[in-house]
Amino acid sequence: MTLNIDFGESDFAPEENPKAAGGTELMQKWLFSRIDPELKNYFQWVASRKRKLEDKPRLFWVHDLAQDPEVAFLKEHKNMLEFEKIIFVSNWQQYQYGVYLGLPYDHGVVIQHAIEPIPEHEKPKDKISCIYMSTPHRGLEVLLGAWKHLKENNKSEEVQSAELNIFSSFKIYDRSWMDEQYRHVYKAAQEMDGVNYHGTVSNDEIREALKTQHIMAYPSIYQETSCITAIEAMSAGCLCVVPNLGALPETCANFAWMYGMEQDQNKHMQVHAHILGRAIQHFWDDDVQNLLKIQKNYTNMFYSWELRTGQWIQFLKAIYE
Repeated sequence: MTLNIDFGESDFAPEENPKAAGGTELMQKWLFSRIDPELKNYFQWVASRKRKLEDKPRLFWVHDLAQDPEVAFLKEHKNMLEFEKIIFVSNWQQYQYGVYLGLPYDHGVVIQHAIEPIPEHEKPKDKISCIYMSTPHRGLEVLLGAWKHLKENNKSEEVQSAELNIFSSFKIYDRSWMDEQYRHVYKAAQEMDGVNYHGTVSNDEIREALKTQHIMAYPSIYQETSCITAIEAMSAGCLCVVPNLGALPETCANFAWMYGMEQDQNKHMQVHAHILGRAIQHFWDDDVQNLLKIQKNYTNMFYSWELRTGQWIQFLKAIYE
């Protein structure tokens, strides 16, 4: 079944929709709370959707794929020059814009995402809990198939007692009408043993839930330009099971249990189920726990707002001055 994932030509840019709470909106909120208002207001910030341009220095902070129709205008050199700089969220994304749109490297800069570290905590020992916390079109149906396959074919005590928590809907983008084409997926999740479907909750609730989760199960079929959910999961000491698609290898920095992306959905289900099963069975192994400690320290340092705010201010002041 082919599902229509058309976000449409919205009249609003992400920064103009106060109800949306996706990664783009969260990153703007977090950054703007940390920089001098005078420095912030010196620029027009355009986040992924070019709409009305103002007569001031402009920054295009892109979160979308290079193939997105919303950024096709960058193919024209004169359109690119409407902005002081194009800000990318990963090196992989900048490379893609060069390949698909011919965007020269010297007109762009990479400033990666940042988070507040997840506080120290102890994981529950009674069972392994897995979490999916992305929109449904990015791999939820694959995950449900993998979970069913896993439970039917891996009879280990760890796998049979494991649970899956799903936080997913389009309400996060304030586009709840798009959920209609995923009703059958949500229904399947609600009816599966060992699966808890929670819909969309706030980022604060996700961060609290991560303290009780052991594994981020994300069989992504979407080329992420970066992945805040993976960063927060890594900070929470979760083992990430993901394919090597898009910017996930860069974001996860070799800590994830990563496998080769499968284009065939059935093969992807089987591969993800196999790797996820191993992750569940070996989560408490000493070598895995040692890796997760290093992962948490790395994530809390490299993706910290203390580090990233300094990079942003240095970048902005170089243009401002």
